[in-house]
Amino acid sequence: MLKQSSKTSKSIWAGMVSLSLLLGGVASTSSYAAGTLTIPATDPDTTIKVLSFMNKADIKTVLDAFAKDHPTIKVDFQTVPFNDLQPTVDARVSSKSADLDVYWADQPRVSALAARGTALDITSAFSKYKSSFDASPWASGLYKGKLYSLPIANSTQMLYYNVDLLKKAGITPPSAAIKDRMTWENLVVDAKKTVASGAKYGLLFHQFDRYYQLEALPVSMGGGIGAQGKGNLVPNVANKGWIDAFTWYGKLFKDKISPRGMTPDETQPAFLAGQAAYMVGGPWFLPDLNLSKLNWGVAPHPYFKGGKAVTGNGSWSLAINPFSENQEASAIFLKFMAIDGGGGYIKYRSNPELAATSEAKKLYFAKDVFATPEGKQASTIIDYESANTGVNRVQTVGYIEFETIMNAAFSDIRNGADAGKVLRDASNKLRKAWAIYK
Repeated sequence: MLKQSSKTSKSIWAGMVSLSLLLGGVASTSSYAAGTLTIPATDPDTTIKVLSFMNKADIKTVLDAFAKDHPTIKVDFQTVPFNDLQPTVDARVSSKSADLDVYWADQPRVSALAARGTALDITSAFSKYKSSFDASPWASGLYKGKLYSLPIANSTQMLYYNVDLLKKAGITPPSAAIKDRMTWENLVVDAKKTVASGAKYGLLFHQFDRYYQLEALPVSMGGGIGAQGKGNLVPNVANKGWIDAFTWYGKLFKDKISPRGMTPDETQPAFLAGQAAYMVGGPWFLPDLNLSKLNWGVAPHPYFKGGKAVTGNGSWSLAINPFSENQEASAIFLKFMAIDGGGGYIKYRSNPELAATSEAKKLYFAKDVFATPEGKQASTIIDYESANTGVNRVQTVGYIEFETIMNAAFSDIRNGADAGKVLRDASNKLRKAWAIYK
């Protein structure tokens, strides 16, 4: 999950219960026959209800731009806390209510949304725009070859480092060049040196114990994304690549290179405070770094020796309620947000977020945050990684259960449990949880 994600086990399990209920009760029907949605040439005069976790103030410039371009389509922008977003969508759509038109959709959950009939098939309206998008975010909206959501953003991962802590330990900072990408093995050696030289932490992951950021470890080790078979409903989290990767992960904490107990909300502040030598994190950290007094640098995301370079990615998409009575107006809103002029969501936001289209990337990289020498290095890394090394989280109707079970497993490994045993137990739990889909 991305920086906005701060899930509680209560909300996640509530989502899982909602999912099980919806699978038995919702069929994908709407006022439009499947595959007939169009984008009208003339705007209708209507109001669409849009549901998000974002504060309206954070997206006001985008909504104002939409109002200017499409004055007859009013947007009733509604906000709920992040943890309540999916349960709210489930509740409002499961009753086949038209009291919602567009909603923010977490990209790895799109398959589940499509399978249970809570997202409209938008293939006919948007398939012609496929070439505008990077491959990974576009693929995140597909289920059984049909498109059910349109990406408005993407993400990637980089390695940030504290120049002063590395200098104190006698370490040459890692290169920003893609061809000189560090291995995890070499990074651990250097991280140990920084701790021995006085750094409080050698290595932080911005989002400890979350599949969003840790998926790259087993994939780089050759273990795959965690599931296989028809519909990605056969667990594949206990193979050698996964066990090796998370044995390595567990050792970070055993050797006190990384801290136990630190939450994702605490990692970026710790790095900004000069407490950590290295941190793996996303581009959203750049504005805070540029405003800080920290002497920092950036390098490509590491990989395991003998493995491949991969980076976690994904962000948010927009989906349409299949029971909405304003589907054409909703399609116009989606097109404005994701496509027009590169995508209004990126173009008009003052706070930069990685774009999902090549045209919007030009707008993104023109933001002030990339004007510094470090920012320019980051832009080159981001551009390359998002186009070449990004790996989507596993696409399956069972994603909610997968994320819940695996994040708990990562936490157990971090706290000292044997990686092999934990992953085998997680695999068994997934088989039982996914039985409802077979």
